[in-house]
Amino acid sequence: MNAPTGSEAAVRASVVRIGAPGDGYDGAIGATGRHGREAALWGSGYFVAPGWVLTCAHVVGPGAAAVWKGERAIGITREDGEVLTGELAFGLPAPQDPRTPPSPWPFPDLALLRVPDAAGDDTDCLWLSDRSALTPADVGLYGWMPGPVPGEPLFYADVCHAAGGSKGPLILSAGRYTEGCSGGPVVDLARGAVVGTIKNRRRSDGSGMAVPGTALRALCDAGPRGARVLHEVLAAHDRHHRTRYLGPGDSWPRRQARAEPAAGGSGYGFTPGRRAELYGLLAGLAPPAAAGQVLRLVNEARDAVMEDPLGVREHDPRSWREGAGLLYEPRDGRVQPGEHVPGRELEAVVVYAALVHTAAAPAADAPAPAAEALRTWVEATEPVLHSGRTRRRIRDILASGGADPAGAPARRADVLVEIDPDLYGTGSHAWRVAVVERPAGPDGEGAPAGAPGGTLVATSEQDAPRACLEEELRGALSRALDQCDVDDHLASVAFVLPHTLFDEPVDRWRARPHDPADPYNPHTLPLGQRRLVVVRSRERRDHGVTPEWRARAKGVAEGPLEAVPLRSEVPREGHTGAGAEGGHAAYGRLRAAPPGAVPVHCSGAGAGAGARALAAALAAGHVVALWRHTEPEGEAGGSGRSAGARGEPPVRHGDCARFLECAGALLAEAHSAEHLPAHIRTLRTANADADDGGPEHPSAAWARHIVLFHHPPDEVPEAALREPPLMPGPRLP
Repeated sequence: MNAPTGSEAAVRASVVRIGAPGDGYDGAIGATGRHGREAALWGSGYFVAPGWVLTCAHVVGPGAAAVWKGERAIGITREDGEVLTGELAFGLPAPQDPRTPPSPWPFPDLALLRVPDAAGDDTDCLWLSDRSALTPADVGLYGWMPGPVPGEPLFYADVCHAAGGSKGPLILSAGRYTEGCSGGPVVDLARGAVVGTIKNRRRSDGSGMAVPGTALRALCDAGPRGARVLHEVLAAHDRHHRTRYLGPGDSWPRRQARAEPAAGGSGYGFTPGRRAELYGLLAGLAPPAAAGQVLRLVNEARDAVMEDPLGVREHDPRSWREGAGLLYEPRDGRVQPGEHVPGRELEAVVVYAALVHTAAAPAADAPAPAAEALRTWVEATEPVLHSGRTRRRIRDILASGGADPAGAPARRADVLVEIDPDLYGTGSHAWRVAVVERPAGPDGEGAPAGAPGGTLVATSEQDAPRACLEEELRGALSRALDQCDVDDHLASVAFVLPHTLFDEPVDRWRARPHDPADPYNPHTLPLGQRRLVVVRSRERRDHGVTPEWRARAKGVAEGPLEAVPLRSEVPREGHTGAGAEGGHAAYGRLRAAPPGAVPVHCSGAGAGAGARALAAALAAGHVVALWRHTEPEGEAGGSGRSAGARGEPPVRHGDCARFLECAGALLAEAHSAEHLPAHIRTLRTANADADDGGPEHPSAAWARHIVLFHHPPDEVPEAALREPPLMPGPRLP
């Protein structure tokens, strides 16, 4: 069946044909950037803001290297035949070799194109959904396809049912799919909002796939440049629709109000017009620092009105508009009679807007114009609300800067990364990323902590080779940190590792790709330079808590701390010296060590003698240990995965006796386990230049590549996070 006539007419002016500007044209680009004839059809796309077209990455793939270099090498043809040229602003994922593009193109398969000559307000742009949950829904599919006459494509429109999309593609059923429509919009017919981009046809059953709109968040995970592009596009989108709504003529809010009588007819509720106004004002603010900042304000608004908080594992908002989208139609219209109350939703949105104003307004006496304009909207909307209690709450927020003296004590969240052992000898590991909450401490610092288990954010679909763990985990780790970094709280990261991975340099992993043009971007710094990062034992979860473990935890919590050799012979002989201490002898010595003792080792602890000694230390109950995940220069053949095995040069960090001496001074200064992670972070930052090939820090060189093991017994993750599969799954190509 075909799409409704009204929706097709509203969409058609925004959908464009994409092709090569050099094919089929009669000359060079003129001063306006316009061509005379139409290009060959690569696929479709659609305007989401003046000067911005969204499509699939595979649609512009035929443009090869010129496209991925950012050249104006893409032909953009409007409905009326006008041809413009565009350039790739950002595409995900980029092909390794543009001359041989992947097939099929990996998820998320999205591209944002900059079209400078279409930056005027006369451009027709579609409305992007503000929702985190998008389906199931009846949707319209739109695009262009080759016509019976060469060079004269036809507009394509169809309807089908969309499902899925929460963690992967949208599945489109009962529709027709044809060449050329890839890159076109998938529009929720009930809401008039774009919820996805057509990707391709599935081979098995004839159904199709689309990329959900929420996949645009991947731009933030791709690094600072991707985040800047996304927020620039969203801001331009929302400003455009607000301008259209406040001006004469037709607009998306007016069309949608006619299509939603319950919302638009009464003039009450979070109507399409109010959405366009509010989002246009939010577009003037700096984007939120992280998803956790948005979720905190959303939950505070829901607590004030709906008393129904949201879980962090289900939503990952990256913009202020997405926060508002979580506050109306909380179950996407599939509610029981009487549950959907537009008035309560409007109240929650206005409370949220007031909280955003207080979070975004500067501390100075004169707020920025954008924040002041948002406050004006809140003050103008508050009197129409039915609830006197909510109106008073909004006035209190604006007057007090958002503080809620009657609120519960703030809770803070940290991130837990758990990696399973290589159970099947495949060289690969299953993994999970979770968020754990804890009451806020007096200063927000200290050892990473959390309730057992935590809220699962992501889990591996296939086991990952050791060399690929950082890359495989990066997206999930970035999402988890975004959920936990709220206000002045910077989330810590605890890596629960099998003992064979104890020398993996997880403190040097990055949550987002490094951008050489922006080397000090806080979101792309190595984890250990910015955050508190500790290692914990995966095997301890299976062994359970012992009396020795609890006694040691009490000792290092109260302090003072003191260093003891992990291997007794190392301070005299070096870590490769003869006469290695036996395992039972090490256990007895470390069992008898003082309550605040911390085993210290100058080399690796993931294999060999270092691993055996550390296993004895853990059996003796030790909660804290220090070692280095590389070997000292000139002392080859030691324990585990050396610097050379990772392709790194040897590390010049002195002899083992020096390491024990300096570690002892560090422990004495920290006094207790609570303060040790912050001291280790300072040392890692001091050594960052040397790690990048620069000069060594004279007083910190001894601690290069230092590992902090800190595993209190009350922070043992539960097996409920997920047990490993019975058989390892095959990796997808």
